[in-house]
Amino acid sequence: MKRFFTMICMVSTIGLTMLWNGCTADVDLDNIDTSVDVEANIATPIGSMTATIDDFVGDGTWGIFIDTVNHEGVITFRDTFSIARDFHKLDLSKYISRTQLKLNIYESLDKAGLMNNNQITGNGVQIPLTFPLTLKLKGINQNTDAQRIDSALIKNASFTSKLTAIGGSPIQWEWIDKVTLDLGDRCYRPKGNVVTVYDKNKDTYGYTQDIPTNIDEFSINLMKNKEPQKWSEYSNNVVDSCTFNVTIYLTIPTSAGAIQVPSTAAFQYDLGVQFIDYHAVWGMFEPSKDMSGEAVEAIATYWSPWNTLQDLRLPFAEPSVDMLVTTQVAGAMIMEGDYLYTENEQGEKAYATFDGNHSLYKYFNKNEYLPLDSPIGTEKTMHILFDKDPSRGHIDQLFAIRPDQIGYKFAVKFNEQETPQIRITKNTSIKIDAVCNLPMILNEGVSLGYTDRIKGIDLSMLDLDSLLKDVEMIDTLEEAHAKLVIKFENSIPLQFKGMLTCLDENDNVIIDPKTEKPLLLTENDTISIAAPEFTKEGHDWNITPLESVEVINVDREDLETLRQIKTIEFHVWMDDESLAEAYDNGLNNIQLKDDNYLKVKIAVGANVEGVLNLEF
Repeated sequence: MKRFFTMICMVSTIGLTMLWNGCTADVDLDNIDTSVDVEANIATPIGSMTATIDDFVGDGTWGIFIDTVNHEGVITFRDTFSIARDFHKLDLSKYISRTQLKLNIYESLDKAGLMNNNQITGNGVQIPLTFPLTLKLKGINQNTDAQRIDSALIKNASFTSKLTAIGGSPIQWEWIDKVTLDLGDRCYRPKGNVVTVYDKNKDTYGYTQDIPTNIDEFSINLMKNKEPQKWSEYSNNVVDSCTFNVTIYLTIPTSAGAIQVPSTAAFQYDLGVQFIDYHAVWGMFEPSKDMSGEAVEAIATYWSPWNTLQDLRLPFAEPSVDMLVTTQVAGAMIMEGDYLYTENEQGEKAYATFDGNHSLYKYFNKNEYLPLDSPIGTEKTMHILFDKDPSRGHIDQLFAIRPDQIGYKFAVKFNEQETPQIRITKNTSIKIDAVCNLPMILNEGVSLGYTDRIKGIDLSMLDLDSLLKDVEMIDTLEEAHAKLVIKFENSIPLQFKGMLTCLDENDNVIIDPKTEKPLLLTENDTISIAAPEFTKEGHDWNITPLESVEVINVDREDLETLRQIKTIEFHVWMDDESLAEAYDNGLNNIQLKDDNYLKVKIAVGANVEGVLNLEF
């Protein structure tokens, strides 16, 4: 109405100016005709909506870029993801239980020829008593078909030793000079295999007390044959125990005299493992549960807008998934995939195939996987590519349907025939970095749509007879014509089609009583929305949004029906036909930007013919 009153003021000003400039003394001011014929237009917006490119293809979680390397200038959707899972976390300390050994002192002294009539006489001479200590491995190297440890390079091992006199032993703690531990022939320590557990000159421990011992930088080999010739010889080629030698050095002072030694006299030696920190372990190990999986999951789990995109069907012709697998685990890795498929709402499935098979067995060759003799801590990155190639998944088939779910089954293993043992470090992570590219190169059957609503519409002003009843300056309303105006503005470099659906206050589709069909606001069921004008300058594109207007005249017969409208649902889509037209207009060289938009505005307007009363 503001515009209407502005027009009135303009007419009044012009009329008065003309009167003032043309007046003479003969003018009768009391007899001026104060009525003026006028034609006025009024328009009131009733709603609008704006859709960006993200509303069509996602919420921005998938990036949109121009592929200038593989597909010159083609609009491409790209997503990246990264996962890291542990192949096999290994805690060596859990495989070694606390070991207890009993050494009979009487028998050891007697065998050494030091006993006389069940007595030993102190003479101040040091006596070494040595006995074997077997460490039994638990849960490893018993069932070698499951997993085994062949060898290990230990960084540091922490033990506790405890010595107890039992069986009436007369040996006093202060007579013990030293206790040593010989790591045996299965271990090698550059600093020497004999480790001092207790030294009288340095330590203050006693019987039944835990004595901590740290042993650093040594290797252990559990293989019977250290150089097997073929892979089948590895499985049963390990032991499940290793033997250390414990030596107790005694010096019985001369002041002790003759000491009675009962036949039950003994030492009890306890050895416990606190922790073992390793550089690397060689063998064969069961993959963790994270290294395999089987599931059917909704695509919307990974791409949140998926379920909100109406009529979406993008049969990508050249999709690709480029995967980089990085790990410190050395050995011939295998990626196994039993199947990979997509499934639509109707239960129809589309499978990836590898040379015609649903299963994938990706064997990495010697040039790809990390060799066992590589420096410890070295990483290796392996490459896997899935694309339309028949040997690499033929994954364009996955988009032949409108997928709602994705199903898969996979596992990561090692090829024992290629590398009969593998090497793991403390870092057993297998990291996968993947890039998914979906160029806008599409097969037939494309459908891309978006739906939004303009709510809270009030068309009560379409009552023509009372349109200007509250305007006092209108003396006579001769005629009024109402119309609906729909304006489109498009900066997305695509040609679209659209459809308007009218809903009542209960969200029911309004039926046109003339046709007994859903009410149409436009002459045709569908509206063509032209692509904008775009020109290339250097590497940049200039886009000029195009506007188009639909005007719908409203007669009196339509008023009652139109006043039922409370919501207008706008559905816009791109199909094979519009896509072809877009390509003809240079789509494959157009950059889609986040600020590209499609706007829809709806207004009600009226043409008013009447008599304006200028009387004071």
